[in-house]
Amino acid sequence: MMKIIKQWRKDKYNVLLMDVILVMLVLVSFSWWQNKDSLSAEGQIAPDFTLTALDQSVYQLSRYRGREVLVYFFAPWCSICRLSADNLNNLRAVRSDDNLMIMMVALSYEHVDEVRTFVDDLNLQVPVLLGTKQQLTDYQIIGFPTYYVIDSQGKLQSKSIGYSTELGMRVRTW
Repeated sequence: MMKIIKQWRKDKYNVLLMDVILVMLVLVSFSWWQNKDSLSAEGQIAPDFTLTALDQSVYQLSRYRGREVLVYFFAPWCSICRLSADNLNNLRAVRSDDNLMIMMVALSYEHVDEVRTFVDDLNLQVPVLLGTKQQLTDYQIIGFPTYYVIDSQGKLQSKSIGYSTELGMRVRTW
């Protein structure tokens, strides 16, 4: 009887291990599939842009060379964007503007009021720029939110599509 119980326990752990491996494989495959058509993040110079923020300030990406930049592309109608945007406020609280420039770029909106409402609802403390179709094309945005981390030399360092935790953002920008 003990032999049967030991064998059952061993099989149970093997099944659990196989389940964990299968779930990890599915997650990695989905992540790869989700990112396959987006802009490469392997040392390529980030496409420059000059955009106006909601407060009418003008931001040019290339002016931030010398420090790391996190560019968060979002759509005001995107529920995942709404969930993850507050993580940018939290990241801003622990990383100074001197070390990391965080900017949000609104895309896929019909009226500026949609973007303003999104920002006001979440009390966002980072610059929110009004993007154009050009950024959709240049950065090959295929879903929202899309994050790009740009190093101090203006090169793409990493990218991510979908929800990211504050910890995930910290790891990508450290």
